[in-house]
Amino acid sequence: MLIGELVKRSGLSKDTIRFYEKHGLIAVGRKDRRDNNYKEYSSAMLKRLELIKQLKSFGFTLNECREVLELVEVNAA
Repeated sequence: MLIGELVKRSGLSKDTIRFYEKHGLIAVGRKDRRDNNYKEYSSAMLKRLELIKQLKSFGFTLNECREVLELVEVNAA
């Protein structure tokens, strides 16, 4: 899905999604881009953003969110 669809589904703004990407909370690789260089976001990315949104609502900082995401990735592997 493109960023517009991701915005609709996640309830986050484009700026917030781009901010999270800039700060390393989410990552879109070169292989996840279309021929026109548009970023293609997966359903896994949507779930990750929903988790970040939930953690932020609990009062976690972005650094704390990053740590929780790392723990989730380690436990999922």
